[in-house]
Amino acid sequence: MVRATMTALGVAIVAAAPIARAEVILTEEAALKRAFPDTAPTRRTLYLTAAQVAAVEKAARSKLPSAVITVFEARSGDAVTGRGVLDTHVVRTMPETVLSVMEPDGRLRMALVLQFGEPPDYLPRAGWLSTMAGKRLDDDLWPGRGVRRVTGSTLTVQALTEAVRRCLAIDALVLRGAAP
Repeated sequence: MVRATMTALGVAIVAAAPIARAEVILTEEAALKRAFPDTAPTRRTLYLTAAQVAAVEKAARSKLPSAVITVFEARSGDAVTGRGVLDTHVVRTMPETVLSVMEPDGRLRMALVLQFGEPPDYLPRAGWLSTMAGKRLDDDLWPGRGVRRVTGSTLTVQALTEAVRRCLAIDALVLRGAAP
């Protein structure tokens, strides 16, 4: 009887616990309008091979959270005007989704946080992401080098930087077929 009561109590506590949800900061539609204001990008889902995953991870120096990647491509006529890659990863214990938007030549145009599950205090101020605009996938794209550190947001800055690095590597190696 005591065991059944304890089990029922445990189930009730688990059922009453709040479900962890990431706060939506920007919808995908709003992010795409900001990233590609003059055109409607096409959306594709890529299923990376083991070799592609290994190449991207080596170039980015960061593990891919998934081999299933969502990409966007904007065109004007036959010319590509930009590409975007979604990256969902865990910052500390909660998810974050970032849209990295690249210029046709592979430089980062912008990075937008769509979803952030950690406490809002851990998210750097809005202007911080804009400091990465124009960057390429190189040794300067790390916190403390070409990316400013933010006190109180150390793990978020590291996670965001690694997400941008992965997206730049996917763009270079998979979408453009070039060296990073």
